[in-house]
Amino acid sequence: MTKQLTGEHQLQLEKIKKMTASIGAKESSFLKVELLFYEAMDIARLYGNDVEENKLLAALKRLQANAYSDTKVLLKKSSQQEQVIRRFISQFKAILSSGSKNLFYTPA
Repeated sequence: MTKQLTGEHQLQLEKIKKMTASIGAKESSFLKVELLFYEAMDIARLYGNDVEENKLLAALKRLQANAYSDTKVLLKKSSQQEQVIRRFISQFKAILSSGSKNLFYTPA
């Protein structure tokens, strides 16, 4: 990213991370996690839509293309579905941690 996240956005990402952790990986509560994911995407988009420059947005879009799309696959057992959701959540929280610490920021 060519611009650092503001302190307010860093706090929002940290808050999203904590809320995601408290929701858990149950299939019934995944909609709440999805809403938080799109809220993080909205924050990232405030810093530009170019994934070449906005590394936070690029990481979230990669997550959306991979782990998030896996959550939409219907599986026979709810335990399998929850495992996929858990994998998505752990990757999402890792991105949020890096984003809230401005680790995606690279000075021009």
